[in-house]
This record gives sequence, C-alpha cells and structure tokens, in this order.
Amino acid sequence: MYNKNRLRQVVFTLFSLGISIAVFTYLFSNISMQELLVIIQRVSTRGVAAFFLCSFFMSFFRTWRYLVLLRTNGQFPSSVGLYLVTIVRNFFSDLLPARLGTLIYIYLVQTRLGVPFGAATASFALAFVFDILAFGFLIILAALFISSTVLSTSVIIGGGVVLLILCLVVLLLLPHLLQFAAILASRLPLIGKNNREKLSDAFKTAKKSIIDTKKAGIFCQVLFLSFGVRCFKYLSLFVLLLALMIPAGYEAEVFDLPRVFLGLCSAELAASLPVSGIAGFGVYEGTWTLVFQLLGFPEKMAMISSVSHHLITQIYGYTIGVVALIILWVPFFSFQQSSMKQFENKKKFFFARFLPIFLSGLVMVLLLFPQSYAWFNNSEKVVLSTGQEKTGVKKKNAHHQLVEGWVVYQRPDGIYSFRIGRKHGKRLSKYGSAPRWSPTGKSIVFVHGNNIKVMDRKGGGKKTLAKAQKAKAVCFDHSGKAVLFTDRKTVKRVNIKTGKIVTILRGKHEFLELDLSNNGKILAVTVKTRLGYQVRRINLHTNDRKKVARGCSAALSPDSRYITVNGRKHRFLNLYNLHTLKLERRLSAPTGRRFDNQFWSNHKDWLVSKSEDGEENIYIHHLPTDASYRITTHGNCDRPDFYVSRSKI
Repeated sequence: MYNKNRLRQVVFTLFSLGISIAVFTYLFSNISMQELLVIIQRVSTRGVAAFFLCSFFMSFFRTWRYLVLLRTNGQFPSSVGLYLVTIVRNFFSDLLPARLGTLIYIYLVQTRLGVPFGAATASFALAFVFDILAFGFLIILAALFISSTVLSTSVIIGGGVVLLILCLVVLLLLPHLLQFAAILASRLPLIGKNNREKLSDAFKTAKKSIIDTKKAGIFCQVLFLSFGVRCFKYLSLFVLLLALMIPAGYEAEVFDLPRVFLGLCSAELAASLPVSGIAGFGVYEGTWTLVFQLLGFPEKMAMISSVSHHLITQIYGYTIGVVALIILWVPFFSFQQSSMKQFENKKKFFFARFLPIFLSGLVMVLLLFPQSYAWFNNSEKVVLSTGQEKTGVKKKNAHHQLVEGWVVYQRPDGIYSFRIGRKHGKRLSKYGSAPRWSPTGKSIVFVHGNNIKVMDRKGGGKKTLAKAQKAKAVCFDHSGKAVLFTDRKTVKRVNIKTGKIVTILRGKHEFLELDLSNNGKILAVTVKTRLGYQVRRINLHTNDRKKVARGCSAALSPDSRYITVNGRKHRFLNLYNLHTLKLERRLSAPTGRRFDNQFWSNHKDWLVSKSEDGEENIYIHHLPTDASYRITTHGNCDRPDFYVSRSKI
C-alpha cells in the first residue's frame, strides 16, 4: 500500500511538473527573457507602492475577520501576532498546491497564540466559506459590466450563483460535517485509542465553536470583512498589472477592472488546483494567458504580464512571509492573549469602524496611483488587439503620449506626411512613391516614375537627383549626403550635391526593396527569384551575400542588430540577428489583420507598416511591448517610413 501511494505521488508530481514545463516552453517561444526583464525594470514605483498598500489592507481585514471569529469563542489573541500569522498563511497558501498551505494558520494560532484547536478550526473554516461567498458576489457583479464575444455573461453569472448556493449549503451543514468528522476520527484504525479520542474531541469542539459563532449573530460582520479581503486582494493585483503595463506603453483605460478581475480570479482558481504544482507556476501563467485573450486582450500582453506579474507577487509574498515566520518563532517575542474587557461593547460599533477604514484604504490607493481608476472615466471603448492596437481613445491619441515624430507614406494621389498627435495628414507631393526619411528627418527621397527625387520635410524644394531605367526603392545612405536606389538588377548611389552616380551592387535578380545599415557596410535587399521573394544580407565591403529567409519587407534596425523578413502569412514580422541570421524575435500584426511593407524607423524600438485585407492604413509599432497604433483611417496607404524625434518610453 505504501509503495502504491508513493508511486502515485511521484506520477502526480511529474505530471504537474510536465504541465509547468509545457506552459513555460510555449510562453517563452513567443516572448523573450529580455522583454520580460525590460517590463520588470520599467515597473512604476508608485504602482508598486499602491500594490503594497492594498496588500496591507487585505491582510488587515483578514486579521480582523479572524479576531471577530475567535473572540466569539472566548479567544483574544494578540492582534500583532495574528497579523503575522495571517501573512505567513498567505505565504504558504501560494507555496503549496491546492491552497493546502492555508492550514498552517490552524497550527500557528495553536502553537504561538495559544488558541485551542476547536476555535482555530472553526475560525479557519468559516473564514474560508465566507471568502468564497464574497468571491461569488464579486464574480456576478463583474459579469454585469463586461462584454465578450467568447465568454458568455450568463455563464459567468451562473457560475457565481452556483458558488453562492454551495457556500450557503456548507454554512448550514458545517456543524453536521464536523460531527461526522468526529465519528470518523474515533474509528480510525491506524492511530492509538488516546489519539483517536483527542482528535474526535477536537472536531466536537470545533462543531460547538461553529454553533456558538452562528448564535452570536456576527455573520454579517464576517461577510463585510470578507468583501474587504477580496476587494483589496484583487485591487492589489490590478494595480500591479497597471504598474507593469503602463510604463511599457499600454493605456490604463484599456484595463477595465471588471474584465481584469475575471482574468485574475481565473488564474487564482487554476493555481488552487491540485495539479498547479509548487507556487502555481505554469498553470497560473497558462490560465492567465488563455482567459485574458478570451476577454479581448492581446496575446503578447497576456503572455508577458502573466509571467512578470506572478513573479513579482511570489517574490513579495515569500519575502514578507519568511520575515513574519522568523518574528513569530523568535523566543523573545511574546504574543499573549489579551483580556476580554477591552473588547467589550465593540460589536455595535463595527460598521462605524469598518466603513471609514475601507474607504480610507481606497482613497489612499487612488491618490497614490491615480491610473488605477482611469478606466472608470473612459466613456469610449478602447480597442485592444494582438499587437495591441489602440484606437478611439478620448482626448489625446494613445500613440501621441508615447512617441513624437512624423510618418511619411504614399497614396494613389501622392505622398503624405503625418505628424504624430495630429488628426490629419498633409499632402507633400501630388505624385511619387516609396518615400524615405533622411537621417536628420529634414529631407525625403522618393520615386516618381523612374526619377529619383528629393524634397524637404514640408514638400518644398523638389529636385531630381537621378533617372533610372526601372526604379523601385530608395533610401539615404548613412551619411545623409547620398541616396541609394534600385535600377532593375543593380543598386546605385547618387551624390546629392554633385549628382555623381556610382553602381555599388549587381545581382542576378531584380532588387525590389533596400535598406542600409548605420555604418554603411551592410545592405538589406528583397529580390524575387523563381522560388518567390527572398530577403538577403549583402556586405558591400566584402561582397558577402547571404539569404536570410523567404519573404519580403527587408529593413535593418538602427543599431544594426536585426534584419526583418515578413512572415509568409503576414501575421508576424520576423526579426533575424543580422550577424548570425538566426530568428530571435517577432512583431505581431494587429488583431484580425495582416500587415506588409514594414520598415524600421530611426529609433530601435519603433517600426511602421501598412495593414492589408482591404483596409491599407498605416500603423506604428512599439517593439518592446509588441504594441501597434493605427494613425490613419482613410485607407489606400502604402510604403511608410517613420522618423522619431522623441520616444517617451
């Protein structure tokens, strides 16, 4: 029998570990460790402080609830000692699977605070039931304020109602369940008679404590305190999420509390399952990612927030939990029970104390971290998508709060410039295609027919630099003093001042796109072969030519780290290491769309593209957060380039 149980334990542990490994393998195939570290390093300190404050109030109300339950049974433990026990209880709750760690509460209040087993068990059981009861009410409330095309509101409300009914049934049957446990304990064959009697008496005492608590008429107080616990618990997780995501370029308005709450509690429930493993790692992140996507949040945001958020909460919980445990067991700290007199006549003043404390806690959090209620004032819907497209933000455009600069692009009726933060673009030329910024952002080179032209940023001073047999693409060289352009199977350079033209590259295939590295050594080109489009890396000094991958949208990052290739289905832009030619990262297209003709700006964190599928609008993309922002609405836009004058993140 022992060997069979041992084998089951091993199999179960391996199964849980396998789930965790599978989830993290999937997550880190889509996000990098560098992205994770950037998110954590940029976390808002005020947001983290608000998280700490919420955590304090959560433990405060949980301790208050234990005190109310214990005092009903004639137990008056030290408030400070019980608060430390509560923190340790929270720590072990996260550490062990299926929330088994919460049972440490019963052990600690007996050994360190001198509370008998019956009163300890009764307070633990009732607190657990009321926690679920408050949780059910909050689920129903949140479901009334969300809209999701995947998750049915009626199903969510139904789940909340089921929780409420189950809790009420348990409250009615709890004394009978403890009586049944006492009978079972008296008949256990594996322990001695004296131990059986002690265990049976303990359950009977717990039953009496439950009955005494019911008679005391404090269930209303316990329910309100449970709401306090739950409200500040999920508020703490909510403000930490904002503290992580807002510095990464996400708007607070898109994280509406009801939707986020449902995502958070889904992950919490998953971490309570027996298969959740140690600290819930793996199952928690996987559930978070899935549910947040079902609720309409972008995949990349769901993935990176699940890992970074859980990591911070666990480190915080373990740190204060270990400190509290050490204090509890230090010999010279004494946590004696208090006298009963000082707690007399306080029952009738419960709400006079609860409401001011609850409201003052909320006000302190909102004053410390105002972004935590920004979603409440957002009267217009903010659309998030894969790649985090943000449109319809009231007052200021979301992208204007993150970056300043100009986007230049072509339309059938000419070349346009769009300044970030403005409502409309400006036509610079009634003709032309494939515009590209100079390194200083003061000039624009473009193609008109087979002529290579240049103009200033306002569309003035147009000048023809060269004429090609078949021009397709242009770009400035790294110095800004010359322009490169394609002419069938050659790439040529023309000096802006002298007009001298030099052929710098010949190939077997027609060159369709090109970009030059910031040191002038490496050229990224797109060619069309019999097998389709290819992006190639060409060293102009050594004439070394390498195929990067099949695809198009050849561009180079300003720091010469990456070379881009559009994915075959145009759902992702693949970023290859310029030196090793290995795929390192991906940039996502906006939800429900494909994108094309992506081009890197002069800033390593920002790219630009045009959407496909009939819309053909311009989007700018923030690489660290995989966020995309639509900046045009009129359609028929193509071949964009983005000059960043200032990035605010």
